[in-house]
Amino acid sequence: MSDNSGKQRGEKVVKGGKSDNFAQKNTLSNLLNRAIKFRKSRYVDHKLEAFKKKFAPVNGVSGIVHATSAYDIAGSGNGVDSIAEAVDANGFDRPSKILFSKDKLNSGWNEIHPIGSGLKDLGHLSSLNAILQVLTYTPALANYMLNRTHGSNCTIQDYCFICAIEEHIRTALKGSPYALQPRLFVGKLKKMERGSTKDAFDVWHYFMIQMQSFLLSEKGSKDKRVQETTALYQIFGGYLQKKMACPACNHSDNIYEAFLDLSLNLTQSSSVEKSLTKYFKEDVLIQSQCSSCQHEDTFRGKQSIYKPPMVLSLHLQRFNQDRDQTKINKYIKFEETINIKRTITDTEKDHVNTTYNLHAAIVHTGQTINDGRYIAYVKSSNGIWYCMDNENVQVVSMKKLLEEKPYMLFYSTPAPKRVKLERKDHAKKEAPVPEPINEERVTIEKEDQSEEIVNDEEDNIVTSTSDSIDDEEKKQEEEKLRKAVEEASKKEKMENKAAIVVEHNENMKSKREKFGALIEKESLQSKSSEAKGMLLAKTPNNQFQDEVSTWDEDVGDAIEKRKQVLKQIKPKRKKVDTYDLDYDRGKVKKIKKKQSDKFNKPNMFQTVADMKKSKK
Repeated sequence: MSDNSGKQRGEKVVKGGKSDNFAQKNTLSNLLNRAIKFRKSRYVDHKLEAFKKKFAPVNGVSGIVHATSAYDIAGSGNGVDSIAEAVDANGFDRPSKILFSKDKLNSGWNEIHPIGSGLKDLGHLSSLNAILQVLTYTPALANYMLNRTHGSNCTIQDYCFICAIEEHIRTALKGSPYALQPRLFVGKLKKMERGSTKDAFDVWHYFMIQMQSFLLSEKGSKDKRVQETTALYQIFGGYLQKKMACPACNHSDNIYEAFLDLSLNLTQSSSVEKSLTKYFKEDVLIQSQCSSCQHEDTFRGKQSIYKPPMVLSLHLQRFNQDRDQTKINKYIKFEETINIKRTITDTEKDHVNTTYNLHAAIVHTGQTINDGRYIAYVKSSNGIWYCMDNENVQVVSMKKLLEEKPYMLFYSTPAPKRVKLERKDHAKKEAPVPEPINEERVTIEKEDQSEEIVNDEEDNIVTSTSDSIDDEEKKQEEEKLRKAVEEASKKEKMENKAAIVVEHNENMKSKREKFGALIEKESLQSKSSEAKGMLLAKTPNNQFQDEVSTWDEDVGDAIEKRKQVLKQIKPKRKKVDTYDLDYDRGKVKKIKKKQSDKFNKPNMFQTVADMKKSKK
């Protein structure tokens, strides 16, 4: 019976039966016929707005396509324009989305930090220490790590390479007096698939691979161009343009390749700029297929920097590839500032920054890769250069640094001026986020929308007027203060001739005389006694209103009153004991009184036992 009744109730609910109160409220027909009204939210979800830009509504009436290129700030157009914007005029494929925006980075220091401590060498790993010091004092990366942009959003529960670097940089820049031990990275270096821990460039390459892999594990993408928009590539990454010509049809194509560092050959070069120019003058061989005639072959072409990085990392090839890996120990000239305009693609020379400032360098001491150690030279946030030789940290001059023979050099773009940055940020905050309109998707009540608009306008008016009033009040107060200071400065200074001045270098006699004169003046001219009397008269039931007699003069009744008070104050003496007096005089020998009846008293336990026997 219970099963049948349950089925009947279920049928009533589905069919919309009116017998049950529960069914009347929550029937399927009532739920479907219920009107749903939507109100416009005041909260702006930036992630949702960015997501809307990538897709166009299928049932859109306006014909506006919101999918735009990731590099475009704003704009909309038809489908043909959006496809054309995905590839620039030179054939560079723009990423469909950006994992981390380059606008959030600053090539200069956001704050000034104390110089960090040195690092202990945990088993011939000076290369690791040098790379960690360079990463710590790379301004763009340090700002990114200090803001905890990754750490606050990291979803990796186990070991995270980025979080380890973030923790190391935050600890180092606190200015600890003790040397740090990079234990978190020592064990990971054993998993290096390529190179040796004795080569600082191999350690650098390993760090780049690990950082990129952990950043992609958080925001992964199969698109290679999208993978090159992580925070690491936005700081150290750039693009090379390889221009090749097909020998069959003479059609020229451009191939773009991302890079994190450049490895320069030192043979037949006396300076870094010459090595860099020679690197881009040499022909490169590219295995590719012609887009015009589909001819596949090894093409010869030239390469140039299409998009320069924020931080330019240069590796000088000092170790030969022989058995002992001997070192090219010649001096290579390098400057604090470098201009790479010669290596930039011709179409981009006027649109990109070509000037870089040196902020770190790594020097190797020794004749081969197996001996010697690595030393890092870094520029701190206060502009002073330091030599980081494992645990030792000392100030070094720019002149001495330019005399060294570097193995790796790190240049960064000049930091923008703070005033311009503040204006840009202010403009970005004030700029409203464009919202796509879809009339068929959502219905909004006009009255509520109009009320919200009116309220927002009133709030804006009130805030703007209050700010203007505050500024005017501040200006008026500053003007009054300035006028008061000017009037006070114009008045003549008057000396008080009646004042008694005691100087510290006077003798004691003159000081006593002046002090006596001050007391006389106080008794004659002072009105403190009158003020005291007026105050006491105002307070009722005051214990100090009655006149208090003094004993300044021993006359008449004052002497008798004093004697009576002294008698009351004095404690009562004990009665004189004659025995103690005789003992003090030496006549009597003081002996303690013995309790002679102590042994004659009955035992308490025995008395209790006797009482029990008597009761029985």
